[in-house]
Amino acid sequence: MNDQNYYPIRSRARDFRKRAKRALKGFWWIAAVVTLLAVILGGVTLSGGGSVSIGSSGGDFSFDMSDINTPETPDFEGSVGIIGGAEEGAPDVPILTPEEAEEFEKALANFDFAAMAEFFGEDYPLLAFILSSFVAVIVISFLVLFALQLFVSSPIKVGYQKFCLNVLDGDKENIGVGTLFERFGYGYWKTVGLNFAHTLIMNLTLIPMYVGLFIGLAQFVGTLPALLASEAPGAIIFSLLTFMGLTYLGMLISVVISIPVSYMYSMAHLIMADYPGVGAIEALRLSRQMMKGNKWRLFCLDFSFIGWELLALCCTCTLGLYFVTPYQHVARAAFYEEISNRKSAASDVEFPSVNPEDYYIE
Repeated sequence: MNDQNYYPIRSRARDFRKRAKRALKGFWWIAAVVTLLAVILGGVTLSGGGSVSIGSSGGDFSFDMSDINTPETPDFEGSVGIIGGAEEGAPDVPILTPEEAEEFEKALANFDFAAMAEFFGEDYPLLAFILSSFVAVIVISFLVLFALQLFVSSPIKVGYQKFCLNVLDGDKENIGVGTLFERFGYGYWKTVGLNFAHTLIMNLTLIPMYVGLFIGLAQFVGTLPALLASEAPGAIIFSLLTFMGLTYLGMLISVVISIPVSYMYSMAHLIMADYPGVGAIEALRLSRQMMKGNKWRLFCLDFSFIGWELLALCCTCTLGLYFVTPYQHVARAAFYEEISNRKSAASDVEFPSVNPEDYYIE
Protein backbone atom coordinates (compact mmCIF):
# COMPACT_ATOMS: atom_id res chain seq x y z
CA MET A 1 0.00 0.00 0.00
CA ASN A 2 1.30 3.45 -0.87
CA ASP A 3 1.34 5.44 2.37
CA GLN A 4 1.35 8.70 0.45
CA ASN A 5 -2.13 7.98 -0.96
CA TYR A 6 -3.62 6.56 2.24
CA TYR A 7 -5.54 8.79 4.60
CA PRO A 8 -4.46 8.02 8.19
CA ILE A 9 -7.06 10.37 9.65
CA ARG A 10 -10.43 11.62 8.51
CA SER A 11 -10.17 14.83 6.55
CA ARG A 12 -12.33 17.77 7.42
CA ALA A 13 -14.48 19.95 5.17
CA ARG A 14 -11.75 22.54 4.68
CA ASP A 15 -9.31 19.80 3.60
CA PHE A 16 -11.67 18.67 0.84
CA ARG A 17 -12.22 22.29 -0.24
CA LYS A 18 -8.48 22.84 -0.46
CA ARG A 19 -8.03 19.74 -2.60
CA ALA A 20 -10.84 20.85 -4.89
CA LYS A 21 -9.42 24.36 -5.22
CA ARG A 22 -5.97 23.02 -6.11
CA ALA A 23 -7.44 20.57 -8.61
CA LEU A 24 -9.53 23.26 -10.33
CA LYS A 25 -6.59 25.63 -10.76
CA GLY A 26 -6.41 26.38 -14.47
CA PHE A 27 -9.75 24.64 -15.16
CA TRP A 28 -12.28 27.05 -13.63
CA TRP A 29 -13.67 28.29 -16.93
CA ILE A 30 -14.01 24.90 -18.59
CA ALA A 31 -15.65 23.65 -15.38
CA ALA A 32 -18.14 26.54 -15.55
CA VAL A 33 -18.95 25.77 -19.20
CA VAL A 34 -19.43 22.05 -18.50
CA THR A 35 -21.63 22.92 -15.51
CA LEU A 36 -23.76 25.22 -17.66
CA LEU A 37 -24.35 22.44 -20.19
CA ALA A 38 -25.08 19.94 -17.42
CA VAL A 39 -27.63 22.30 -15.86
CA ILE A 40 -29.38 22.84 -19.21
CA LEU A 41 -29.54 19.09 -19.84
CA GLY A 42 -30.71 18.28 -16.31
CA GLY A 43 -27.54 16.52 -15.22
CA VAL A 44 -26.90 18.69 -12.20
CA THR A 45 -28.64 21.40 -10.20
CA LEU A 46 -26.89 24.60 -9.25
CA SER A 47 -25.56 24.77 -5.71
CA GLY A 48 -27.70 26.73 -3.28
CA GLY A 49 -30.92 25.70 -4.99
CA GLY A 50 -30.50 28.34 -7.69
CA SER A 51 -32.68 28.02 -10.76
CA VAL A 52 -31.99 28.83 -14.37
CA SER A 53 -34.56 29.95 -16.91
CA ILE A 54 -33.39 29.05 -20.39
CA GLY A 55 -34.65 31.23 -23.17
CA SER A 56 -36.81 33.41 -20.95
CA SER A 57 -35.37 36.53 -22.54
CA GLY A 58 -36.27 35.46 -26.02
CA GLY A 59 -39.47 37.46 -26.14
CA ASP A 60 -40.53 40.93 -25.13
CA PHE A 61 -43.08 41.50 -22.41
CA SER A 62 -45.16 44.64 -22.55
CA PHE A 63 -47.99 45.84 -20.38
CA ASP A 64 -50.30 48.61 -21.50
CA MET A 65 -51.65 50.53 -18.54
CA SER A 66 -54.48 51.79 -20.70
CA ASP A 67 -55.95 48.28 -20.70
CA ILE A 68 -56.80 48.57 -17.01
CA ASN A 69 -60.32 49.67 -16.25
CA THR A 70 -60.45 52.71 -14.02
CA PRO A 71 -63.38 54.66 -12.55
CA GLU A 72 -63.06 57.09 -15.46
CA THR A 73 -63.47 54.45 -18.14
CA PRO A 74 -66.97 53.42 -19.23
CA ASP A 75 -66.22 49.70 -18.85
CA PHE A 76 -65.63 50.09 -15.13
CA GLU A 77 -69.24 50.75 -14.32
CA GLY A 78 -71.07 47.57 -13.70
CA SER A 79 -67.95 45.39 -13.88
CA VAL A 80 -67.71 42.65 -11.31
CA GLY A 81 -64.54 41.45 -9.57
CA ILE A 82 -63.86 37.94 -8.46
CA ILE A 83 -64.53 38.80 -4.84
CA GLY A 84 -65.94 42.29 -4.61
CA GLY A 85 -68.27 44.50 -6.58
CA ALA A 86 -67.16 47.22 -8.92
CA GLU A 87 -68.25 50.23 -6.92
CA GLU A 88 -67.35 51.16 -3.41
CA GLY A 89 -69.95 49.89 -1.00
CA ALA A 90 -71.45 47.49 -3.55
CA PRO A 91 -72.26 44.02 -2.20
CA ASP A 92 -69.94 41.12 -2.99
CA VAL A 93 -71.12 39.21 -6.02
CA PRO A 94 -70.50 35.43 -6.30
CA ILE A 95 -68.89 34.03 -9.41
CA LEU A 96 -71.61 31.39 -9.83
CA THR A 97 -75.28 31.34 -9.00
CA PRO A 98 -76.52 28.51 -6.72
CA GLU A 99 -77.92 26.69 -9.75
CA GLU A 100 -74.61 27.02 -11.63
CA ALA A 101 -72.71 25.89 -8.53
CA GLU A 102 -74.82 22.73 -8.41
CA GLU A 103 -74.11 21.98 -12.07
CA PHE A 104 -70.43 22.75 -11.51
CA GLU A 105 -70.34 20.27 -8.62
CA LYS A 106 -71.74 17.54 -10.88
CA ALA A 107 -69.13 18.27 -13.54
CA LEU A 108 -66.43 18.23 -10.86
CA ALA A 109 -67.60 14.85 -9.54
CA ASN A 110 -67.39 13.43 -13.08
CA PHE A 111 -64.00 15.10 -13.80
CA ASP A 112 -65.66 16.78 -16.78
CA PHE A 113 -63.22 19.65 -17.22
CA ALA A 114 -64.76 20.76 -20.51
CA ALA A 115 -68.14 21.23 -18.81
CA MET A 116 -66.50 23.14 -15.96
CA ALA A 117 -64.80 25.42 -18.47
CA GLU A 118 -68.17 26.47 -19.91
CA PHE A 119 -69.07 28.24 -16.66
CA PHE A 120 -66.09 30.61 -17.04
CA GLY A 121 -65.81 30.91 -20.83
CA GLU A 122 -67.34 34.37 -21.12
CA ASP A 123 -65.96 36.18 -18.07
CA TYR A 124 -62.75 34.24 -17.45
CA PRO A 125 -61.45 32.91 -20.80
CA LEU A 126 -57.97 32.05 -19.46
CA LEU A 127 -59.43 29.95 -16.63
CA ALA A 128 -61.77 28.29 -19.12
CA PHE A 129 -58.86 27.38 -21.39
CA ILE A 130 -56.86 25.94 -18.47
CA LEU A 131 -59.78 23.79 -17.35
CA SER A 132 -60.67 22.56 -20.84
CA SER A 133 -57.10 21.43 -21.55
CA PHE A 134 -56.14 20.50 -17.98
CA VAL A 135 -55.82 16.74 -18.37
CA ALA A 136 -54.05 16.89 -21.73
CA VAL A 137 -51.55 19.51 -20.54
CA ILE A 138 -50.76 17.65 -17.31
CA VAL A 139 -50.31 14.26 -19.00
CA ILE A 140 -48.24 15.57 -21.92
CA SER A 141 -46.04 17.71 -19.67
CA PHE A 142 -45.41 14.80 -17.31
CA LEU A 143 -44.50 12.40 -20.11
CA VAL A 144 -42.16 14.87 -21.82
CA LEU A 145 -40.37 15.84 -18.61
CA PHE A 146 -40.12 12.22 -17.49
CA ALA A 147 -38.64 11.15 -20.84
CA LEU A 148 -36.08 13.97 -20.79
CA GLN A 149 -35.14 13.27 -17.19
CA LEU A 150 -34.74 9.54 -17.79
CA PHE A 151 -33.20 9.26 -21.24
CA VAL A 152 -31.19 12.50 -21.51
CA SER A 153 -30.28 13.52 -17.98
CA SER A 154 -29.20 10.03 -16.82
CA PRO A 155 -25.92 9.75 -18.74
CA ILE A 156 -25.26 13.46 -18.21
CA LYS A 157 -25.40 13.00 -14.43
CA VAL A 158 -22.81 10.23 -14.51
CA GLY A 159 -20.73 12.10 -17.10
CA TYR A 160 -20.59 15.19 -14.90
CA GLN A 161 -19.36 13.13 -11.94
CA LYS A 162 -16.70 11.59 -14.20
CA PHE A 163 -15.63 15.09 -15.21
CA CYS A 164 -15.21 16.01 -11.53
CA LEU A 165 -13.14 12.87 -10.90
CA ASN A 166 -10.93 13.70 -13.88
CA VAL A 167 -10.39 17.20 -12.50
CA LEU A 168 -9.49 15.74 -9.11
CA ASP A 169 -7.06 13.29 -10.72
CA GLY A 170 -5.47 16.00 -12.88
CA ASP A 171 -6.31 14.02 -16.01
CA LYS A 172 -5.86 16.96 -18.39
CA GLU A 173 -6.54 14.92 -21.54
CA ASN A 174 -10.04 14.03 -20.34
CA ILE A 175 -11.05 17.35 -18.80
CA GLY A 176 -13.45 18.72 -21.37
CA VAL A 177 -17.02 18.92 -22.59
CA GLY A 178 -16.77 15.49 -24.21
CA THR A 179 -16.60 13.79 -20.83
CA LEU A 180 -20.13 14.98 -20.15
CA PHE A 181 -21.49 12.94 -23.07
CA GLU A 182 -19.24 9.88 -22.99
CA ARG A 183 -21.81 7.66 -21.22
CA PHE A 184 -24.10 7.94 -24.25
CA GLY A 185 -21.56 5.68 -25.95
CA TYR A 186 -21.19 2.95 -23.33
CA GLY A 187 -23.04 1.89 -20.21
CA TYR A 188 -25.99 4.06 -21.25
CA TRP A 189 -28.74 1.80 -19.95
CA LYS A 190 -26.94 1.38 -16.63
CA THR A 191 -27.09 5.14 -16.13
CA VAL A 192 -30.78 5.11 -17.04
CA GLY A 193 -31.41 2.31 -14.55
CA LEU A 194 -29.52 4.13 -11.81
CA ASN A 195 -31.36 7.39 -12.40
CA PHE A 196 -34.73 5.60 -12.44
CA ALA A 197 -34.02 3.67 -9.22
CA HIS A 198 -32.60 6.74 -7.47
CA THR A 199 -35.54 8.90 -8.52
CA LEU A 200 -38.00 6.22 -7.37
CA ILE A 201 -36.35 6.02 -3.94
CA MET A 202 -36.36 9.79 -3.50
CA ASN A 203 -40.00 10.01 -4.60
CA LEU A 204 -40.95 7.45 -1.96
CA THR A 205 -39.63 9.87 0.65
CA LEU A 206 -42.06 12.46 -0.72
CA ILE A 207 -45.14 10.37 0.07
CA PRO A 208 -46.05 12.55 3.12
CA MET A 209 -45.98 15.62 0.86
CA TYR A 210 -48.18 13.91 -1.72
CA VAL A 211 -50.61 12.80 1.01
CA GLY A 212 -50.82 16.34 2.42
CA LEU A 213 -51.27 17.75 -1.07
CA PHE A 214 -53.98 15.19 -1.89
CA ILE A 215 -55.92 15.76 1.35
CA GLY A 216 -55.63 19.54 1.05
CA LEU A 217 -56.63 19.49 -2.62
CA ALA A 218 -59.55 17.14 -1.94
CA GLN A 219 -60.77 19.45 0.83
CA PHE A 220 -60.41 22.50 -1.41
CA VAL A 221 -62.02 20.90 -4.47
CA GLY A 222 -64.86 19.51 -2.33
CA THR A 223 -65.78 23.00 -1.16
CA LEU A 224 -65.05 24.73 -4.48
CA PRO A 225 -68.66 24.82 -5.79
CA ALA A 226 -69.90 26.32 -2.52
CA LEU A 227 -67.03 28.80 -2.52
CA LEU A 228 -67.78 29.95 -6.05
CA ALA A 229 -71.40 30.56 -5.06
CA SER A 230 -70.41 32.27 -1.79
CA GLU A 231 -70.57 35.99 -1.22
CA ALA A 232 -68.04 35.80 1.66
CA PRO A 233 -64.41 36.19 0.48
CA GLY A 234 -63.25 35.02 3.90
CA ALA A 235 -64.46 31.48 3.12
CA ILE A 236 -62.24 31.33 0.05
CA ILE A 237 -59.23 32.59 1.99
CA PHE A 238 -59.80 30.07 4.80
CA SER A 239 -60.09 27.20 2.32
CA LEU A 240 -56.88 28.25 0.58
CA LEU A 241 -55.02 28.56 3.90
CA THR A 242 -56.16 25.08 4.91
CA PHE A 243 -54.96 23.67 1.60
CA MET A 244 -51.58 25.42 1.94
CA GLY A 245 -51.20 24.38 5.59
CA LEU A 246 -51.74 20.69 4.86
CA THR A 247 -49.40 20.85 1.86
CA TYR A 248 -46.59 22.55 3.78
CA LEU A 249 -46.97 20.14 6.70
CA GLY A 250 -46.52 17.21 4.32
CA MET A 251 -43.54 18.95 2.74
CA LEU A 252 -41.90 19.45 6.14
CA ILE A 253 -42.25 15.76 7.01
CA SER A 254 -40.88 14.78 3.59
CA VAL A 255 -37.85 17.03 4.01
CA VAL A 256 -37.02 15.44 7.37
CA ILE A 257 -37.17 11.98 5.75
CA SER A 258 -35.53 12.79 2.41
CA ILE A 259 -32.35 14.51 3.67
CA PRO A 260 -30.74 11.44 5.28
CA VAL A 261 -31.94 9.22 2.43
CA SER A 262 -30.43 11.55 -0.19
CA TYR A 263 -27.07 11.46 1.60
CA MET A 264 -27.29 7.68 1.94
CA TYR A 265 -27.33 7.28 -1.85
CA SER A 266 -25.27 10.37 -2.71
CA MET A 267 -22.22 8.40 -3.88
CA ALA A 268 -24.08 6.17 -6.37
CA HIS A 269 -23.43 8.30 -9.46
CA LEU A 270 -19.78 8.78 -8.50
CA ILE A 271 -19.38 5.02 -8.09
CA MET A 272 -20.83 4.35 -11.54
CA ALA A 273 -18.72 7.12 -13.06
CA ASP A 274 -15.57 5.64 -11.51
CA TYR A 275 -16.45 1.99 -12.18
CA PRO A 276 -18.62 1.61 -15.32
CA GLY A 277 -18.95 -2.13 -14.70
CA VAL A 278 -21.01 -1.55 -11.55
CA GLY A 279 -24.78 -1.90 -12.08
CA ALA A 280 -27.50 0.42 -10.85
CA ILE A 281 -28.62 -1.59 -7.81
CA GLU A 282 -25.03 -2.41 -6.87
CA ALA A 283 -24.05 1.27 -7.04
CA LEU A 284 -26.91 2.16 -4.70
CA ARG A 285 -26.01 -0.66 -2.31
CA LEU A 286 -22.33 0.31 -2.23
CA SER A 287 -23.24 3.94 -1.66
CA ARG A 288 -25.46 2.97 1.26
CA GLN A 289 -22.64 0.93 2.80
CA MET A 290 -20.05 3.59 2.13
CA MET A 291 -22.07 6.36 3.74
CA LYS A 292 -22.58 4.58 7.05
CA GLY A 293 -21.14 6.99 9.58
CA ASN A 294 -20.31 9.52 6.87
CA LYS A 295 -23.64 11.23 6.16
CA TRP A 296 -23.05 13.97 8.73
CA ARG A 297 -19.53 14.57 7.40
CA LEU A 298 -20.84 15.08 3.88
CA PHE A 299 -23.62 17.33 5.16
CA CYS A 300 -21.01 19.49 6.91
CA LEU A 301 -18.99 19.63 3.69
CA ASP A 302 -22.03 20.79 1.71
CA PHE A 303 -22.98 23.30 4.41
CA SER A 304 -19.47 24.78 4.34
CA PHE A 305 -20.20 26.12 0.85
CA ILE A 306 -23.19 28.20 1.97
CA GLY A 307 -21.09 31.36 2.20
CA TRP A 308 -19.91 31.04 -1.40
CA GLU A 309 -23.44 30.22 -2.54
CA LEU A 310 -24.95 33.27 -0.85
CA LEU A 311 -22.18 35.45 -2.25
CA ALA A 312 -22.82 34.10 -5.76
CA LEU A 313 -26.58 34.61 -5.42
CA CYS A 314 -26.38 38.13 -4.02
CA CYS A 315 -23.44 39.57 -5.96
CA THR A 316 -23.54 37.84 -9.34
CA CYS A 317 -27.24 37.08 -9.87
CA THR A 318 -26.57 33.30 -9.76
CA LEU A 319 -23.80 33.47 -12.42
CA GLY A 320 -21.21 32.75 -9.74
CA LEU A 321 -22.98 29.46 -9.00
CA TYR A 322 -21.53 28.08 -12.22
CA PHE A 323 -18.15 28.26 -10.50
CA VAL A 324 -19.34 27.27 -7.00
CA THR A 325 -21.12 24.15 -8.28
CA PRO A 326 -18.03 22.44 -9.79
CA TYR A 327 -16.05 23.55 -6.74
CA GLN A 328 -18.52 21.74 -4.49
CA HIS A 329 -18.76 18.65 -6.69
CA VAL A 330 -15.00 18.25 -6.99
CA ALA A 331 -14.81 18.54 -3.20
CA ARG A 332 -17.46 15.80 -3.03
CA ALA A 333 -15.32 13.71 -5.38
CA ALA A 334 -12.41 14.15 -2.95
CA PHE A 335 -14.71 13.04 -0.14
CA TYR A 336 -15.67 9.97 -2.18
CA GLU A 337 -12.01 9.22 -2.86
CA GLU A 338 -11.27 9.14 0.86
CA ILE A 339 -14.18 7.04 2.09
CA SER A 340 -13.77 4.51 -0.75
CA ASN A 341 -9.98 4.12 -0.28
CA ARG A 342 -9.90 4.78 -4.01
CA LYS A 343 -6.24 5.76 -4.25
CA SER A 344 -5.05 2.76 -2.24
CA ALA A 345 -6.93 0.19 -4.35
CA ALA A 346 -5.36 -1.88 -7.09
CA SER A 347 -6.13 -0.63 -10.59
CA ASP A 348 -7.66 -3.92 -11.75
CA VAL A 349 -10.27 -4.41 -9.03
CA GLU A 350 -13.96 -4.01 -9.78
CA PHE A 351 -14.46 -1.82 -6.75
CA PRO A 352 -12.11 -0.88 -3.87
CA SER A 353 -14.12 -2.82 -1.31
CA VAL A 354 -17.52 -4.33 -0.69
CA ASN A 355 -16.92 -4.65 3.04
CA PRO A 356 -18.55 -1.72 4.86
CA GLU A 357 -15.98 -1.98 7.66
CA ASP A 358 -13.30 -0.96 5.17
CA TYR A 359 -14.94 2.44 4.83
CA TYR A 360 -14.06 3.40 8.39
CA ILE A 361 -10.59 4.86 8.58
CA GLU A 362 -9.04 4.82 12.02
